[in-house]
This record gives sequence, C-alpha cells and structure tokens, in this order.
Amino acid sequence: MSAQAVSELPRRAMGVPSAAERVERASAAIGRGASYSGMCEKFVRTCFGFSARYPSARQAWEATERRRSGTPPAGVPVFWDITSGKNNDFDHVAISVGGGVCISTSAGPGRTVARVGIEDLTRRWGMLYRGWAEDYHGVLVHEPEVVDLQTTPQGWPEQDLPVKSAHTADSLRAWRLLMASIGLTDALLELAMQRWLRRRGYYASQFALDGDFGPRSITALQRFLQAKGLYPHDTDGWRGPLTIGAEIRYLNVQRRYL
Repeated sequence: MSAQAVSELPRRAMGVPSAAERVERASAAIGRGASYSGMCEKFVRTCFGFSARYPSARQAWEATERRRSGTPPAGVPVFWDITSGKNNDFDHVAISVGGGVCISTSAGPGRTVARVGIEDLTRRWGMLYRGWAEDYHGVLVHEPEVVDLQTTPQGWPEQDLPVKSAHTADSLRAWRLLMASIGLTDALLELAMQRWLRRRGYYASQFALDGDFGPRSITALQRFLQAKGLYPHDTDGWRGPLTIGAEIRYLNVQRRYL
C-alpha cells in the first residue's frame, strides 16, 4: 500500500458507531435475521450504519486498504474467500466480537444470524480466511491502541491482572509498559513485540518486522510461552483464549520484577 493511499484514507467519519455499538447492533439480530441470508455485506454495513456501496463481500474486501491477518479485534469486518458453490464470486463477511469469534449471517438454525467461532465457520463452510480490515467502505474503523509513554503512569497495577479470554486495555497497557522497559517504544505495540520476539530468537530473521501480528508472530509468541511453561498446547498461530490467558499469566509474573 502506498503512502498516498494511506493519506487518502479518511479518518473515522462523524456519526460512525463505536466498536461496542456495532457489536451490539449485530448481537441484536442473533437468532433472527434469516432475511439477511445471502446478504452478508448488507448485514455488516448496516451494523456500521453505512449505505449501500458494494454489492458483495468480495468487492468490499478488494476496496480495503489496511488489511490484517490473525485474530481480529471487536467491531471490525472479517472476510473469507468462498472457493466453490453458487456464492464463490461473492465471498463472505461478518463482524468480529473479539476473541476469535464473530457474528455472521446464515450461521444459525434456519440460516439465521449467529455467534460463531471464526475457525469453526471457516471449517464448516470450507472457506479460506482472508483476514480483517481496519478500513471499511472508505472509512478508518479501527486504529491500533497507541500509548503515550510520556503521560501514561509507569507503575503496573498493584494486583495481578485477571486472566481473561480476550485482551483488555489494562493487559495491552501492561504489554506496552513491559516493551518500554526494555527500550522498545514503537508506536505499534505489535511491532515492538515482533522486535522483542526476534531478540529472544523466536521470530526468524527472514520474517518482516511489519507490525502485522499474524500467524507467524503468534506462533513465535506461543513458542516463547511454551518455553516458559505457560502454554502447554500446540502452536497454531491463533491468538485465541488459551494464548491470551498464557500472555496475561506471563505479564503477571513480570509485574513482580518491574
């Protein structure tokens, strides 16, 4: 993507609902919404409050500028490539709720809207997972959290962070403060973590330091957590609940030394 393309991408438009509001709108349709069957792009754009612009999920994906791999945050569009069948020219889009879960049309009984795991839906429908996007319909709908280290208190919480299945603002801030403590102050936390994993020998030198915390970066993180005895599972490149729980346990251990 060119620098010009980035500069032309609009900032968040006035009136676009927040990520929590988008998820709330999508959640309200769970168990209903059979009328959206075959119209996934219409369903997702409605959750964002966008008017009709693209007739299919494929065209909406092709129009995106900031594509990302790996586990998406809440409130962003998630895209798949349908490789066969009558919908293979249209593909699929859903809305993420975080933690590797999305809300999708046609995924529930009677082709209703349902909450479903991204990996489960990928396998069930035999699709290829494309990833997620930070922009949608020409609007920037997600920006990575950037912590201002000049104004953020440097002390960690006095008590351990609760081990949850999805990252919170506190756990991401803890990662940021840990990275900063060893001199890694990149604006993107994901880029700082890639540098850290490379220093530790888990993120190979042939892989790009690009801030895209996709399967390669997540696998490196899982291998590191395995070595610490915190992740007794197979490495799969998915930053799901088991990986995030291990991350938070690692952060709690580090809190005792900082």
